[in-house]
Order: sequence, then structure tokens, then C-alpha cells
Amino acid sequence: MEITDLCVRHRPGGPPALQGVSLSLPPGRRVVLVGASGSGKSTLIAALMRFVPYETGSIRLGGRELREHAGADVRRVITGMTQDAHVFQTTIRANLLPARPGATDAELREAATRARLMDWIESLPDGWDTLLGADGATMSGGQRQRLLLARALLADPPVLVLDEPTEGLDPDTAAAVLADILDATRGRTTLLVTHERAGLEAADAIATLRSGHEHHP
Repeated sequence: MEITDLCVRHRPGGPPALQGVSLSLPPGRRVVLVGASGSGKSTLIAALMRFVPYETGSIRLGGRELREHAGADVRRVITGMTQDAHVFQTTIRANLLPARPGATDAELREAATRARLMDWIESLPDGWDTLLGADGATMSGGQRQRLLLARALLADPPVLVLDEPTEGLDPDTAAAVLADILDATRGRTTLLVTHERAGLEAADAIATLRSGHEHHP
């Protein structure tokens, strides 16, 4: 995926939410996009998933301009762990299966293992059949984020997007989850969007957004 000189406005004639943003996401690479709240990270993700149009510039996916693809097709290719992801009031197994209906037990275990969730699941009396509270109310923050990561990994999209996966976690838990994310996504085309700046050494590339502009240190 290649993003070139992208400009997005939330309303015609309004100020650009993104301007002059370029980003390369080659196959198999983990690219981290860092920026403070309001820097344009969410707008970029919305543009990538065809939830908002881009005014000028280019997003090319598979050699074609993104706007030439149907939105539903784009979101099958570019998806993952977004900020509106929820934990449902059902079992652990049922929380993961929407990502890949019909997934085998082995596939579920692999995703949970890569998200470092298996030890917790196996410690529970009901294991995979443990009922979870609405939006993860019965889980710790780290467990909730790892469950959402396991769901994203199980979906296995060609381009995995992880939007603020450590949001709301304390610094130590955030650092542990981030390290496991970078390990779990090794060799997988991944865009990790975060406001965290620590613990990113394992990423293949890091880009920074500031006030809707790409920043080059």
C-alpha cells in the first residue's frame, strides 16, 4: 500500500485534516504511525478504510487507486483492531469467531497464543467457554486489549491495522502489550497507530504525524 501527498478535508472548503501525507507500507513490513491526539491519525485510518474520501493525492492498494475499490472490499483487505472494537457479553470463543467464522480450535489457539492470551484462558475454570462482561468489564485492561488483538490476528487481513491498541492501559501494561504486538506481527503487513513513543525499536519503520502533516525528524 502506498499513500502519496494525501489531502483530506472533513467539509468542502474547510481546513485540511490531513495534508501532504505520504506513507509506504510494503508487504510484510510493520510501520508505526505516531502522533498526539488530534494529529490526524484517526482521519488517516478512516481514509484508508474508505469511511471518508480523500480530496487529492493517492492511496494505491494492489496497484489500483483506493477509490476504484468498493468500500466493503477495501475493509476486507484493510482491517484489524480499531478504536470502536468491542468485547461482547458472551464467551471468549464467541468473541473471537466473528473474525473468522468456522475457525478451528487450532486456529483459535494460535491467535490467542500470538496475543499471549492462552495462559489466562487456560487458567479459567470454563476456559474458552468463560462468559465475559459487556465490553470486557470482567477483564483487566491488558486482557481486553489482548483479546481484541487475538481477534484481529485471527481475521488475518492482508493489511492489519491496529489503532491505539494500548489506549487506557497503565505504562507497564502498555509496554508489555506493545512488545507482544510487535512480536506477533513480525513478517505481517501491519500499520500500528499509537501515541506511544517508547518501545517501538522492533518496528520496521516509524512515521510521525503532527497537526495533519507528516513530520520528518
